[in-house]
Amino acid sequence: MYTVPSSKDNETIPVPTSLRDSLSCLDVVWADMFETEDINHDRVRQQQTEFLRGAPPKWQNFYTSVNQRTVVPLVERDGFNDLIQLVEKRKRKQCLITDVSLRYQSGSGGSTLAMQVLWHFRKDLRCTRAIDSDLNTKLSNLSKQVVDLFLLSNEERAKQDRRTVLLLLDTREKTDNDLPIKNVLCNKLIEEIRRRGIYTYTPVVIILNCIPTDFTLNDKMILPPNLSEEEIKQFKEKVLQQIRLQGKSQRKVTTVNLLHHKDSSGSTLAHEVLSDLSEEFTCETLREPFNTDITENEEELRHKASKKTVFLLLDNKDDKPLRHLLKNLQSKLKRADHPGFIIINAVGKSAVRVPGVVKLKMELLPDEKKRFEKWLELENENNKMSQKLHSFNIMQRGFQREDAEKVITEEMVNHIEKDPKSSGTRIFSFLALINSYVPGSHLSESFCKQFIAKKENSIDEGKPSLEMILKPFEDLTVIFSEGEQKADCIRLAHPMIADACLKLLTKHNFTKFDIALDFLGKSDEISYLQTCKSMLVTRVEGLMGKEKFSNLILDEVKDNAENCIALLKLATDSFLADPFYPQALARFYYIMVDNVVDENIYENAKIYATKAIERDPKNSHLRDTLGQLLKNQLNRKNPPKMNLAVANSAIDAFNAEAKAAEVESKHDNRFNNRGFFGFLQVCNKMYDMALKKTLEQEYKGDLRDDIEARCDFFEWYLTYSKPNIDKEDLHYLCKDVKTCYTHYLQTGEMTLKEKKSFAGLLNFLQSDINVLEQSWNVIANPQSNNETQMVHYTLVNIILSQFDKPCENLQDLQARLQELWKTEEKHRSPEFYLLILLLFWPDEAQPVHQDSPNLENCVQYMRQSYERLYQKYLHSRYLVPLFFLGKGSGLQRLVHKKLCKTDLDLLTEGDENVEVSCLQRINGEVKNLKVYAVRDGQKIQVTPHNKDCVYREGEVSFYLGFTIEGPVAYNISYDENKLISELCDLTARLGVRGME
Repeated sequence: MYTVPSSKDNETIPVPTSLRDSLSCLDVVWADMFETEDINHDRVRQQQTEFLRGAPPKWQNFYTSVNQRTVVPLVERDGFNDLIQLVEKRKRKQCLITDVSLRYQSGSGGSTLAMQVLWHFRKDLRCTRAIDSDLNTKLSNLSKQVVDLFLLSNEERAKQDRRTVLLLLDTREKTDNDLPIKNVLCNKLIEEIRRRGIYTYTPVVIILNCIPTDFTLNDKMILPPNLSEEEIKQFKEKVLQQIRLQGKSQRKVTTVNLLHHKDSSGSTLAHEVLSDLSEEFTCETLREPFNTDITENEEELRHKASKKTVFLLLDNKDDKPLRHLLKNLQSKLKRADHPGFIIINAVGKSAVRVPGVVKLKMELLPDEKKRFEKWLELENENNKMSQKLHSFNIMQRGFQREDAEKVITEEMVNHIEKDPKSSGTRIFSFLALINSYVPGSHLSESFCKQFIAKKENSIDEGKPSLEMILKPFEDLTVIFSEGEQKADCIRLAHPMIADACLKLLTKHNFTKFDIALDFLGKSDEISYLQTCKSMLVTRVEGLMGKEKFSNLILDEVKDNAENCIALLKLATDSFLADPFYPQALARFYYIMVDNVVDENIYENAKIYATKAIERDPKNSHLRDTLGQLLKNQLNRKNPPKMNLAVANSAIDAFNAEAKAAEVESKHDNRFNNRGFFGFLQVCNKMYDMALKKTLEQEYKGDLRDDIEARCDFFEWYLTYSKPNIDKEDLHYLCKDVKTCYTHYLQTGEMTLKEKKSFAGLLNFLQSDINVLEQSWNVIANPQSNNETQMVHYTLVNIILSQFDKPCENLQDLQARLQELWKTEEKHRSPEFYLLILLLFWPDEAQPVHQDSPNLENCVQYMRQSYERLYQKYLHSRYLVPLFFLGKGSGLQRLVHKKLCKTDLDLLTEGDENVEVSCLQRINGEVKNLKVYAVRDGQKIQVTPHNKDCVYREGEVSFYLGFTIEGPVAYNISYDENKLISELCDLTARLGVRGME
């Protein structure tokens, strides 16, 4: 008992008691779990029944389904084999940490599938699940314990036995900084691995990252080239699965983004899907170029959509956002019992990379239906009992709404009609509401008992047990234990059953508003508080960004906006320390309440925005709400004097937000730029209302200077970085900044003279090289001792060389910069150091000269300069490569980031096998898990683009890019010949069998 796989294949090793007891954040799946225990067959059967009814699975479910004759084997959903194959690939990958993602709909069996995968690998990998209990505060402990499990030791110098850990991370939480827990955990793991000095040839950790996802709204599907006919068939079945899933929803518009390689048959496949679904939907096609307004046939399409879902195929070669089209359709379609439009946006791309993601949906594929049919044949002997296995039955029948509605019995309906105010009915209504709007949530047994005890004039005499109170609904509820403390939890058997029950309750005069009102303010348990916040505050992702409010508020506002106000007021008064309820209420007032209904909407909004700030004065995002509502109050209908007063108040609010954001950023929080941006938007509004001069006169300070400072900020902020590696900034951000610059600072046609910053030049010259040629005299004669002028002059020459225009030669530019370097090496701008690196980086065509700048020092100074000027603003964003080191000589060896978009995407998205013909590979080495470029005796430290790929010491090569922080190594590759030799030596020393 309590063994895990050894470093030697096909062997296990016992885990020391002291180590086992220290793994408090982990639920380890032991290699020999249950094998030495006496199994109670009646208990086994009972556990399986509870699981099939809807209770979360236990590890014993997986053991007994394989090893006990009295139990029918569990059905494996389609994603099981896909996950197994991905994990098999990942465990051979040479890196520190890697991951596999499982995106699943709540109620589709995602958590069960993930546990099945861990059970499958328990004798091969050290499998464990992160215990989801206030995980946000335990990430450092979790990372340490995972590394302990990898080493099988928590002591610094103890004997170690290493084996890859397969870690299941199944949590809905985000960190306090609104970052996914997996991202933060990976950084913590890398820190711990480096602190322990671990070198490895296989991953320390494979993270199986489970992410609840609502596929009823949209999905992105990627079709790579060179698939077999069978693989294309399977892909097509998954596209059909997604569309049929969306066809069962009640959303106005849903989308499927089909990205396909230009050499694949993606367009043909999309048209085949259209043909296959021609009887189920009204099918239409729009080919490129298409008009996003679809004005010509818009009325006809909307008329068709009112009667039957329109399946609309957009067949493009461009992945431009369809925001305008989607907004147009959503705003003009009326809600019906079916989607108005399902849009499949088929986009051909020159390069696509299929990520390691498996998706599990509430719609069965053909092969899955066959597996469930076989299961039913085995289970047929116990048919009477199987009728009550509601969760499983809903799944095996294809997640049909009708099946969920059929489980509601006449007895339940009679009880609701007879005793609508009984404890049982009210608790049942709570469960229906929270399980419908927060799938996976539950009520604790203690909450239910306290609720019953506090109930006045109870008609349930004799203080009956919870089981007795819920007796009428026992077939639909499941009671299970959670966590080490084994506290009982209660929920409905399936989210679809919760939807059906909520629908039933509304027919019997239980409105969602009444149920929510009854539910709020009843407990201070952590799980209860999280459920309330998810139901009333959490905004889910929509087709065009986050929805404005939570799903419950959005549904309720269609019937009565006053109900939403009442709910948020009650929550504000019930949870006195929580700032997010008054924030949501303030937002609701100014966004959703018509001033015809309430002429005091802005005054009410200000009251609650201020209350939110008072509860957490240091939170800049709460201050943003006050600024946004004041900005929203600006209106042409207001008297100019009133608009001026409101504008000044809004500017004050945004300035206060910006100051709070500056303080937040010192504590490693993501910098909130909305204070700077809101300031510019207020100025734009005042310009549009012809109040520019009035604002300039009344402004406290120099308005133009403050606008210029914020425009300069966004110029480098948007040029040097973006939110994530795969995410761009919002489309209107750059547009509104440029508009404000034009309104207040630009005197005529944009000239080179007005682009005073390095980032401005870099960004501006990408779009119009002619401006440079026309304005050459502005920068043609820089002062040799002026760093800014020299930096701009050098950059412009580099840009000219990119377009094969006449420019100064490399040697002359080097001489100019070298003079500046000699006068002062330290305390210069990151941009200056960037140019030193670009112009003096050694290679075969340009060897190191004795009097050249010391690039080792230059990299160090550049990082210090970056930390001083930019780090607090950019540390949580992805730094984009501004240049790469290419082939050739002189300035021609510099490759600008925009000149190889496809290669850039492949490099930055982590394709470790990509070869980029226009770039040169740099020789280097890894020492103490740090990467160095090595040339002519110099060892220049570079930052690995992917830290996971630096897993041992040795000689490497890589492509070299440059961000505003310094040089970055992309596509790091170890010397394979030396790797094979080292592996052979290791095999001989350890006697490991089967290693190649």
